[in-house]
Amino acid sequence: MTDVRRVLLGLWVALAAGGCAKSFREQIPTYPNMDAAASVNALVAQAKKVHTLNGQGLITLTRPDGQSVRLDAAMAMQPPERARFRAWKFGRGIFDLTVTPEGVWVVTPDDAGRKEQIRSAGVSAAKLAKTWSVLSGGFFESPGLTNEERGGKLIARRQSGDEPVVVCEVDRRTLTPRKYSVLDDAGKARFTLTMGHYRQYGDVVWPTRLVAVSDGGTVEIVLNEVEVNPELPPRAFVPPSRAEKLP
Repeated sequence: MTDVRRVLLGLWVALAAGGCAKSFREQIPTYPNMDAAASVNALVAQAKKVHTLNGQGLITLTRPDGQSVRLDAAMAMQPPERARFRAWKFGRGIFDLTVTPEGVWVVTPDDAGRKEQIRSAGVSAAKLAKTWSVLSGGFFESPGLTNEERGGKLIARRQSGDEPVVVCEVDRRTLTPRKYSVLDDAGKARFTLTMGHYRQYGDVVWPTRLVAVSDGGTVEIVLNEVEVNPELPPRAFVPPSRAEKLP
């Protein structure tokens, strides 16, 4: 083997090893085959185990034009209707997002140029937070929910009155929701929330990577610290006094 080929082979091995190191292998419980109704009942039982949650990690906000910003982030949730996201860069607060049944509030930077960028991305983050919290807190108990088996997936579909249709893809082997899609009247997905990198916390399995895509851009959240059912501060979901309510 020539020296050049040895070098190339060494580079290939190093790259392959690096790729494997970055890959994520889920180590979570699996379930025997069961009918769709039993699967839905199991999903309902799992959702009811989560009362509160907090975590820390990274959030990446990407606008439709491709501009992005990556921030340190902390989050708290109380399904089905309360969530809080805070993000900062180099110790400086960038935005603070609060979701409650009464609405969505956001605190953005004072800098005018950065303010509009974060506010626009914050709308997508708000949609992620609100959708995730609501769906995690009772989607599988929704009236009119229908489901079908499709290969290794359970496809659950919620259609209720004038509300948008929501479709959830569930991995049958692990009984974990993998993707929610909010459809318009023509059946086109206007918002998707993909979940992965599930980890086990006691008897609860929870995703640590979420990617939300909408017309307003893309939001990716990667959590490296998660607490399930912690005691949250009494004012955890009270918007700061200078927060702006989003329309």
